[in-house]
Amino acid sequence: MLGAAVARAEPPEVEATPGRMVLGEDVTVEVRVRVPKGAGPVRAAASSGTWERSRVEGGTERVFHWTPPPVRYPLWAVLAFWVEDGRAPEVTTVRLPLLGRTTLDVSTAPGAEVVVAVGDERFGPVRADERGNAQVPVEVPPDATEARVLATRGTLTTDRRAPLEVPAARPLVAALTPDPLPAEGGGWLIIAGGEERIAASELTVKAEGATVKPVARERALYTVQPRADAKNVSVTVRWNDAPAKDAVLLQGAVKPAAAKAEQPVQLIAPASPSPSPMAPDARATTGRTSLFLLGGAAFASGANGGPLLGLGVSMPLPVWRERLAAEAEVGLRHASLDGQQGGTEVHSRVWGIPLLLSARITLFQQGSFQLDGRAGGGLLALSHHLSTQGIETGDVFPDAVDERRVRAMGFLAAQGAYGFGRWSLLTEVRAALAPVETPSLRAQLGGVSVSAGLRFIP
Repeated sequence: MLGAAVARAEPPEVEATPGRMVLGEDVTVEVRVRVPKGAGPVRAAASSGTWERSRVEGGTERVFHWTPPPVRYPLWAVLAFWVEDGRAPEVTTVRLPLLGRTTLDVSTAPGAEVVVAVGDERFGPVRADERGNAQVPVEVPPDATEARVLATRGTLTTDRRAPLEVPAARPLVAALTPDPLPAEGGGWLIIAGGEERIAASELTVKAEGATVKPVARERALYTVQPRADAKNVSVTVRWNDAPAKDAVLLQGAVKPAAAKAEQPVQLIAPASPSPSPMAPDARATTGRTSLFLLGGAAFASGANGGPLLGLGVSMPLPVWRERLAAEAEVGLRHASLDGQQGGTEVHSRVWGIPLLLSARITLFQQGSFQLDGRAGGGLLALSHHLSTQGIETGDVFPDAVDERRVRAMGFLAAQGAYGFGRWSLLTEVRAALAPVETPSLRAQLGGVSVSAGLRFIP
């Protein structure tokens, strides 16, 4: 049960501009959400694409900016908005058609004028060449299954149908609210799709670290109650007929309960949702950037081992349910040698600064534990200082050498993380390749390294 009696929140009024988009164009959608004066923060979620900000506070009109996903095939995007004020959320959804642009190859009579109709839109005319071939650029909406091809030569017009290969996709948007979820009282799982209403029986919902229950079978609204010992909650949502890889993955932190006695009260479920408004021309989870710090030691042959340090930033990408992230890292690597060459004492000090770009992919996740794979490469800026002492120095080494080089570096790594709130403990095993050769140095600053550190989500 929730820890306080709740009343239904009023659904916000939403307007999206433009109301349709052609994929591949550098355009963002501006969404204006109107709420009563004094309303709480407005949250936003989408079935695809990314938000500039997914939470906006203050004023009676809140402005959001949404960028479509980096795909080319047509699909529907569902945008969801609600007021986060502790009451059961009433969600307003907007459906946006995302059109794909392609070229249709037509074979007809030489010199004929070709027009292609897709739905209510017409494209052309394009004149066929001497071989009767014409290429007609068209824009395909997500619900289109065929195009009508009209070829006219003189007084003769041919009319035929051409199938369009549009991938079948059923949009789904889900979110946990409020953020973070209070341990005392819990929160809600809201779900929306292309249809005006979704029944809970159409969905498969699984949770870790919390108990999730539908409010009613005829609507997709769930209560979420974190378990007593949970610090994070993980929920997956998918259509019953969709493969597991297409599930929406949600992760949320848990706000610890206040030190006071529990008083059970009755849960008041919200009424049925109001119909979604229409965007002009059509009805129209976001990952967070994190910082990480790693420190450890590298093990390599000879005197190539030594301490290392890394500082980086990770940004989830809007693909594969944000299990893929792009990362940038700057580090510090040190190796040293103190020895003797004949009658000469040799002291060598090597400092390397790796500048790396990499990709991180989530391989496994269970509760607060996560296992990632990382791969990347970049440049290694090297500084080498060599000094010698002894009468025979001139035969083997100069008295002192300072060298600077830039070399390539690559690595593969396995990284484990245990999350607690916005922080995660990290452990990483990395295999790197970074050969360096100068007139006075031959080293391998890669090798196998073991590191530990922290990740923080601002």
